[in-house]
Amino acid sequence: MIKNETIKATLKATKEKRKNQTCRVYEIKIDRSHLNSESMHALDMLFLEAKWLYNHVLSQDNIFDLDFDYKIQEVPVKVKDFFEIRDLKYLSSHMRQSIIDRTIHNIRGLCELKSNGHKIGRLKFKSEVQSIPLKQYGNTYKILDKNNIRIQGIKQKIRVRGLKQIPAGVDIANGTLLCKHGDYYLSVTTYQTKKNASIPKGQMGVDFGLARQMTLTNGIGIQYSIPITGKLRKLHKRFSKLEEHSKNWNKMRIKIDKEYSHINNVKKDIKCKIVSHLKDNNGTICFQDENVKAWQRIWGRKILSTAIGGIISTLKQKVHTPVEVDRMYPSTKTCSRCGNIQEISLDERIYVCKKCGNIMDRDYNSSNCILNEGLKKIGAVRTELTPAEIESSTLTSLRYLNSIPYIKASSVYESGSFTALA
Repeated sequence: MIKNETIKATLKATKEKRKNQTCRVYEIKIDRSHLNSESMHALDMLFLEAKWLYNHVLSQDNIFDLDFDYKIQEVPVKVKDFFEIRDLKYLSSHMRQSIIDRTIHNIRGLCELKSNGHKIGRLKFKSEVQSIPLKQYGNTYKILDKNNIRIQGIKQKIRVRGLKQIPAGVDIANGTLLCKHGDYYLSVTTYQTKKNASIPKGQMGVDFGLARQMTLTNGIGIQYSIPITGKLRKLHKRFSKLEEHSKNWNKMRIKIDKEYSHINNVKKDIKCKIVSHLKDNNGTICFQDENVKAWQRIWGRKILSTAIGGIISTLKQKVHTPVEVDRMYPSTKTCSRCGNIQEISLDERIYVCKKCGNIMDRDYNSSNCILNEGLKKIGAVRTELTPAEIESSTLTSLRYLNSIPYIKASSVYESGSFTALA
């Protein structure tokens, strides 16, 4: 009883502490070049045994009525038409418990989705498991110094890359051992003290497009595209000629996965840097609820190479006051000066208002309309900047955005008000 009460008190204290902390996850890479053959075999076997255990748990008729022994030493494995008993030599009891609990949790999640009216299938048997939970820091894994870690069941100190990004003095919690594209990673969950960051006073409207991916109300147009590389096309061509599930086929599959992963990481880097720059300089950002799925049906590859949908979803999550303007709002047809609505064809890149004579770039006009409509939605007033302030902020943003690889930022200016800065 004393032990249970101590655990309850510790959990309660931890929950109170976490209220004033923010969670951040770091991913570090295991350096394969410093692993001996025994450690490499142990890592391979950890994921193989995790697959055996997961499939064994999933094969049970009623998982919730069974009392699983977390110290289970062997499991039946299907080999062609027969079952063989395989020993679990490398998975520790903590790891087995985590895998079993995660499988049961996944089934409960599906059950909850079904009860809410969603159409669901059943969990399928896996040909490979790509992650192993490491719940207890200090037992299942431990950080030794800035270059080495220890994983339960592996004798060798494991050299890693990326530990220096974890700041000193943070609370280290659970981790996850990952296998991606033939390499091993460790995902480390940390808790840090919340910082009271000041909210920037800036306001920004963003118009998304295809020829110019983003147009901002400070007069900047952002263009970028990460197309499929020639190397990837060659790999796919060679991959199509190999015998399915052969050793060379599997090696080529891993190479293709790595190339796709590199392209996705470049897109993610661009997305994070753009959103971070906008968030740090503007407390309120207005954007339209774009029908990205419809864009994908018409311009699939263009949307794939820009990840506009990812930028929109990240803006919703990260910005202090994100304002989403209704999808049906005619931002392209509306004049940002007088509010006049008129028809404009797709090939007209300059907006000329027939009522007030306003002449400006089509996308720049749309971004201003989106900002005006968004501020009206939340009952805020647009802050007017002086020409000197506009020029200063535009030049600063241009320098930063053009320093990001693959991005081309230029000034889109209102005719007759200020000259191009790019």
